[in-house]
Amino acid sequence: MADEIADEFTHAELGDRRRSQRLRKVVTAMAKIPAASLAAASGGWAEVQATYRLLNCQDVTHEALLAPHQQAVAERCRAHACVVVAQDTTEFDFSHMRELEGVGPLNDEDRKGFFMHSLHAVSELGLPLGIVNMAITVRDVATFSRRKIPHKQRASGDKESRRWVEGYLRTLELARSVPDCQVISVSDREGDIYEAFEAWHQAEDTDKPRAEWIIRANQDRALIGLVEDGDPAKLFATLAAAPLLGEASFEMKAKAGLKKVKGNRVPCQRSARMVHQEIRALKITPRPPYRKGGKLPEVSFWAVLAQEVAPPEGEEPVCWLLLTSLEATTSEQALRILNLYQRRWAIEVFHRVIKTGCRVESIQLKTGQALINALAIYAVIAWRILYLTHLGRHCPDLPCGCVFEEGEWKAACAVIKRKEAGEPTLSEFIGIVGKLGGHLGRKGDGPPGPQAIWQGLARIRNFACAWHALHGD
Repeated sequence: MADEIADEFTHAELGDRRRSQRLRKVVTAMAKIPAASLAAASGGWAEVQATYRLLNCQDVTHEALLAPHQQAVAERCRAHACVVVAQDTTEFDFSHMRELEGVGPLNDEDRKGFFMHSLHAVSELGLPLGIVNMAITVRDVATFSRRKIPHKQRASGDKESRRWVEGYLRTLELARSVPDCQVISVSDREGDIYEAFEAWHQAEDTDKPRAEWIIRANQDRALIGLVEDGDPAKLFATLAAAPLLGEASFEMKAKAGLKKVKGNRVPCQRSARMVHQEIRALKITPRPPYRKGGKLPEVSFWAVLAQEVAPPEGEEPVCWLLLTSLEATTSEQALRILNLYQRRWAIEVFHRVIKTGCRVESIQLKTGQALINALAIYAVIAWRILYLTHLGRHCPDLPCGCVFEEGEWKAACAVIKRKEAGEPTLSEFIGIVGKLGGHLGRKGDGPPGPQAIWQGLARIRNFACAWHALHGD
């Protein structure tokens, strides 16, 4: 399996054929034990030094490392009628490494690290397809000080929120490279900036395909052509009063976590329940906001509101107000938009696998460049873990040998004392991997998740090493 991950980096242009050969060895070693340190994964002092030299080489960048994987992502997208590209930003905190070079302040000058804005592609059914783009932001002290200037007084190109527009433009490139596939960019509330609507509007001027988009509304925008009490109508109130288009119901698990309220994270809790929502939709034209140095065009698109009916006492209703370029004139179209938006959760899981499964923030390297290069490799490893997690659900009857090495599945079957002879199906073997990683497999537990898979994969690799040693291959 580790060799298949290394295939994602084939033909990386690193300026020297020997670096490309070394990259394959490094990727294979890191993929075998994702949670281990680079020293433990490398397996020897000479190998560790070679890994450090590669990651610190000036000709090795995360863009060059990811380029062949991104080409493979486009090929996988061509096999699907619709692909969702979820984008989100996460931070990597290396404050514990005081002598680390090439990092910058996070939310304050005492916390050092960098930000990663990821674009992660999944099929409409949820199969992870890979990383479309990975943009790194390293703040310097001067940049951090300029953040104190009021947001509206800064030019749009000087704002970090510009990454959401650039994310859409990168998705647009993907859409034009796979013209027979519908490509949809999906963002949470932070992506609700007018320049993203403008970028989609400007892309209409060519005869090439456009990427569609779904963004969860964050700003209560004034709407052109609608008036309420003598003032322009506002987005949220207008959608709440729109005609009922349909209804939706889904089962929600209990959840305890944090949510953002005016920039701060506060505890929130939701009970397990069946959620019933009313769906409303309307085509809108928001009033363009003021921007220093230029006038923004008017852009019309759709808004879809899904509002929970009769939530439990003391709990906030489950409510989504989605802005989208997709038409929503029927209940079926609105429901599809809601389902597509829920694919955004895949990028949250992707970031969690990188941080928890691959333990990127525990890497001991001396430069930000080396950390970012290592992060690019771990990002592909994290995608592969998610791909395996879902592949067993999408292609359950495939022989597991299509994905796993013979020594891996035979060793695991011997350890668990599997009674059936022959090669397991992929679905059965994914279940075995999950159980080895702590998944109980009880009735009602559902299939194993990413955490059980990455923990199980680490154990299977150890079993496979013992198997090869005993059988002399």
